[in-house]
Amino acid sequence: MKRIFLCAIYVFACCSVAHGFPSEQQVKSKLRVGLTPDEVVALFGEPTNGRFIPCTDCTFTYVAPAGSLTVPKEGYAGIRIRFSDGKVRDWAIYTNNPSYAEPKAPPEFRRFLWFFGIIFALGIISKVLIRVTPVAAVVSSDVAQAFENREIHTEELPSEFRFITHDVTLEEVIGKLGESSRVVKVPISAEGGLGYALVSSNTSNAEIVTYEYDLPYHAAAIVMPEFPFEAKNRIRAVFYRPIQRDLAEATD
Repeated sequence: MKRIFLCAIYVFACCSVAHGFPSEQQVKSKLRVGLTPDEVVALFGEPTNGRFIPCTDCTFTYVAPAGSLTVPKEGYAGIRIRFSDGKVRDWAIYTNNPSYAEPKAPPEFRRFLWFFGIIFALGIISKVLIRVTPVAAVVSSDVAQAFENREIHTEELPSEFRFITHDVTLEEVIGKLGESSRVVKVPISAEGGLGYALVSSNTSNAEIVTYEYDLPYHAAAIVMPEFPFEAKNRIRAVFYRPIQRDLAEATD
């Protein structure tokens, strides 16, 4: 808590200094002939010497805070801006030894930024992983169980999937719903498969081939045809994962 408080003070102080005294880089990149007094104040803050309103033929002076003169050599320390007819006419740079050094973030602030950056990056990565990871891989044991039990719970499926029965082929499903979002192989134990013919796997377990249809808010319908899991084969099972509200709120 103390570190966060120090970081907040530093941010406030930096913003105040940055807006109340222009750095040399700001002067070089932003100051130009023809700017009005209000435009200069919008860029650099109120001048150290204050200002008269209206400022037609006047001078703005910006002097670096004494505590920021820490560079042990001759250099930038402030600026005098002259106006004519309400527009910047010219300016002159003040120099001093020691010269002005822009405030640097304390270690606590740099660590805070680093920590925040990591958290932000992890959040982005987790969102991407959630979106690209197949649902069938996340709930593979449930999918395998549905396949083994030849489950098609029609009443639980979204309305567009309720035409699917054990007599419907994968080709008919694709013809009505379009191509699946992805094809996912799901491991299944030989014992659990009850001797059913399965696709061989590089692991000790066999695999089934599933056709996954993405639905809004990370829901999915996973269609499983009979072996050899091709378009001409009839549907053996359909697994439906409902809307994941916690994931939807975290990633949408």
